[in-house]
Amino acid sequence: MNTVLISFYSDIEDKTYYSDNANRIIKECESLSIPYHIKEKESLGTYQLNCLSKPQFILDTMEELNRPVLWMDIDSKLHKSLDIFDHFEGTDLGLSTSNGNLSGMKASPIYFGNTDKTKEFIGAWIKATKDIVENSVGVFDHEPLFGLVSMFANKIDIKWVGGEYCTWP
Repeated sequence: MNTVLISFYSDIEDKTYYSDNANRIIKECESLSIPYHIKEKESLGTYQLNCLSKPQFILDTMEELNRPVLWMDIDSKLHKSLDIFDHFEGTDLGLSTSNGNLSGMKASPIYFGNTDKTKEFIGAWIKATKDIVENSVGVFDHEPLFGLVSMFANKIDIKWVGGEYCTWP
């Protein structure tokens, strides 16, 4: 696999759930020969704030690496190769779905092409997450993500993969 899997982890309240999952997913990446860029990120204090920082991390990492990336939530489980995403070059977004369409979309894994349209999409996601923080709305990163995919569906090139990429092993 050539596409880099990216993620971050931020433990909360002296619990090691996320760092434990980071260690596990790193071992899974290594056993499946998946290149990865997984970083510990200082906690912003709450699960919600950590989640809402995800789109900024994705954009920063994509720009740092200057290549397409594959986001995966750190507590997702890898159970097969993800090399299908290597064939998404030129695609803006690659999404997994449990039922073959938008209504079954999952938030992990997500392929982000290194394109201007992708960066525009992530910029809108960053703005939405900042609005959530500023207005003290009780939602996370997934809600605006799903809404933005619907809004951008006719403006960006989206490819879909099946449920085998978004189910527990």
